[in-house]
Amino acid sequence: MNAWKIAWFEYRRRIRSKWFIIGTFGMPILILLISLGTGYMAGTGAGIETKNFGLIDETGFYGRQLSLALDQRFADKETPPFNLAVSNGSFESLQTQFDVLVTDKTLDGYFVIPADFFSNPLLRNYSRSSSSMRSTDIIESELKELLIKEKARSLKLSDEVLDEIFFDVDVSHFDLGSSEERETEELIAEYIAPFVFMFLLFLGIFTGGQLLLRAVLEERSSRVIEVLLSTVSYNELMAGKILGLGMLGLTQSTIYLIGTFFAGNYYDLSLLTPTIGLLYFTYFILGYLLYAGIYIGVGALFDSEQEAQQAIQIITFIAIIPMVLWTMVIENPNSTLVNVLSYIPLVTPFFMMIKIAVGETTIFQILTTIIIMIISVFGSIRLAAKVFRTGILLYGKRITLPEIYRWMKA
Repeated sequence: MNAWKIAWFEYRRRIRSKWFIIGTFGMPILILLISLGTGYMAGTGAGIETKNFGLIDETGFYGRQLSLALDQRFADKETPPFNLAVSNGSFESLQTQFDVLVTDKTLDGYFVIPADFFSNPLLRNYSRSSSSMRSTDIIESELKELLIKEKARSLKLSDEVLDEIFFDVDVSHFDLGSSEERETEELIAEYIAPFVFMFLLFLGIFTGGQLLLRAVLEERSSRVIEVLLSTVSYNELMAGKILGLGMLGLTQSTIYLIGTFFAGNYYDLSLLTPTIGLLYFTYFILGYLLYAGIYIGVGALFDSEQEAQQAIQIITFIAIIPMVLWTMVIENPNSTLVNVLSYIPLVTPFFMMIKIAVGETTIFQILTTIIIMIISVFGSIRLAAKVFRTGILLYGKRITLPEIYRWMKA
């Protein structure tokens, strides 16, 4: 009973905080603004610095053709990614001059098309940094197309035949059994949706975990914890805090999922299904309880938040692995690496949320990962309780790893 009173107190106190309201509603708006802003800048070329490259053309032919092809490619861009200055001549006679131009930063680098490029298509690049790799890829693709056309002409193929050979393929996307073509915006939304669910899960779990850590540290440093423990037991206090801040995370996640549901309906997209919603909350609860045990155990060991955050860093680094690999998971949801990572409890909720949203998982995998998470939660909470009971009232004493190990074994 005392645990529920503490849980309700923590929940009510935090949910009334202006920072919770600002964070809950302000975070999606901020993310949306950043996404739209970066997309706009990428589309308009804002923030792109035009690089300057030189080109030594020993053939006296491909450099001019390449320059025309690039002008046509970037004709609709206000800010082209790079300018290309073509010089015909031998590399031996122009190397020193171009090296000086790169050294004094007049040029970002230069390319060399050798005299035997037709029979030996090797493009050489000299630059002062690896930032020219994107530009090199563009030049490589344009030169490859020019060379293919030139080889085709050497076989005495007419322009009409070349037009028949070189063409673009358009792809239309359809749902199974449907004759209506899918919109590009719908495909993009479905591609990004698994990341959104995984990110919301991550945000909810770690928001609750960080609040839990901070609450324990605040009460420990102010000695309020001693007053609380005079009226409730260690287990009731720990359970109350975990439950209270867990309910706060559930509230936040519910708000986000409702927003996702209505946003999907507005654009006629079925992003949030009952199955996804049910499994989202299942993995949220299990993931939160797992990390809550870790956070409350760490909070009981340190007197300052700075020391506690340093201790928790390694866990945080592991947890962001799904954030880094999300595109790989979406494109290869059943690869061996993804399946192995899906069974590691610290990242199981995040990987499984992506796989579920993509629709590339099995009932067996869902059940086994849930069982693994339940076992891990039991171990996390059990060990946290032992550390919390022993370490919460130790002040001014640096606790060693052997001591923590003894507490866990007790």
